[in-house]
Amino acid sequence: MKIVSQTDNELVLKEGSASGIAVGVVLVLVGVGLAFYRSTSGASAAGVSSASVMIWIALALGIAGIVAIFLSSSITVGINKTGGQLSYQKKRLIGGSSATYAIADVFRIETRKQWQMQNNPPNQNQSGPTQQPVLVAQSVIVFKNGQEVPLDHQKTSSTMAVGPAVLMSGQGAESAIANTVATFMGVPFQEIAPPNMGIGINIGGPGGIQIR
Repeated sequence: MKIVSQTDNELVLKEGSASGIAVGVVLVLVGVGLAFYRSTSGASAAGVSSASVMIWIALALGIAGIVAIFLSSSITVGINKTGGQLSYQKKRLIGGSSATYAIADVFRIETRKQWQMQNNPPNQNQSGPTQQPVLVAQSVIVFKNGQEVPLDHQKTSSTMAVGPAVLMSGQGAESAIANTVATFMGVPFQEIAPPNMGIGINIGGPGGIQIR
């Protein structure tokens, strides 16, 4: 998410672009290339174990590329304090949406961080893909009626490990811009950490920064 323009009364943000589709196409092409190489190289070029790994990698790259192409989207948010309105537009390859909201209906801005399992291609000592937890973050606009709209796409968050604990950075880009949006609209900002994180941080709004 980037701030495209900002004045005393207007703020425009944009998240995403056509680069997501380009990355998806590249991943698909690389996956197809690996699969083609494996089919033409023959057993003499690689053992059974390494051949299995290459197939898994090609399959993972192809699936990731297809998902990236169809799920790639851009979000444009315009906030006009003079008119008291927030315009929201989401574009994607298939479908899209646009809406206008009243700033007075916004309850707060949140940046949410949570653990998700990510599949990793197998190495030569493994017969199949493995999973590992990855911390992801996403900022959302929360309205007083309970409705929510995303400010950005879900992305990997920055973390720091100290001994057995994993600490969350409260001043990452995903939090800093969300806090700027909340301050501009005059609403609270909250950063929410998973229960097993070392630190949860609440920034902005009445009371300033709180560590809990």
